Amino acid sequence: MRKFIPLLEWIWLPKNSALIYLTLLEHWKSTISDLTNFTSLHRVQLYRLLPYLLESGFVFVSVKWKKKYYSPASPSKINEAYKEMEERNKWNINQLLEKYSNLDKKPNVIYNQWAKWIRNIFNDIVDSQNKWDIFYRITSETDVEKINQQYLPKDYREKRDKKELERYVIMSSHAAIIKKPRLERELRIIPKNIDDFQDNIFMTIYANKVAFVDFNTETSILIENKDIADFQKKLFKLLFKSLK
Repeated sequence: MRKFIPLLEWIWLPKNSALIYLTLLEHWKSTISDLTNFTSLHRVQLYRLLPYLLESGFVFVSVKWKKKYYSPASPSKINEAYKEMEERNKWNINQLLEKYSNLDKKPNVIYNQWAKWIRNIFNDIVDSQNKWDIFYRITSETDVEKINQQYLPKDYREKRDKKELERYVIMSSHAAIIKKPRLERELRIIPKNIDDFQDNIFMTIYANKVAFVDFNTETSILIENKDIADFQKKLFKLLFKSLK
């Protein structure tokens, strides 16, 4: 019977508890003295282990002529315990998966300085998106031509147009003067009476990302997180509609 001990250990029954249960299966009703003889366990050990077996339903006790007799539950109890353990494990695994998914939801923030990282932002805007995707930009550039020359990758427009990316843009009236009308671009202008809007900063929302670029200090911040991107998109759309 001892060969079945690993089976019972697999359902978290301690080795000596498993030994008691299997001994009772072999010898049926037994007293503490009987169990001591059959298992070679001390009476103190038996008194310590039996309450758990009784509580978990693996062992029953009856009294006859003022003596306690212990008997085993059906081995089907093992199957029940396995099913309970399986359900418990499923619940625990689901809890771990939930924790993992929450970790995955945490924003990934990348902070950089210098021109090459700004160019990387522009590249990422077109590389991260599929054909006909949409991105949203608020820009307050003070010198559009300078930015195009210093920070815009040479193939940016080619890749953007090849993917036919649609874009919604909010900008200053100063910067809008040199922008040619394009079918794939919807443009809104911040009125001068509200703000000059020449902070020399832009924000772009695309592919579950939000990119901020400060051209004054050549600083870029990229946040990758769907919830944050969706929230910024809502704010953008509210402002965009209000500028009609």
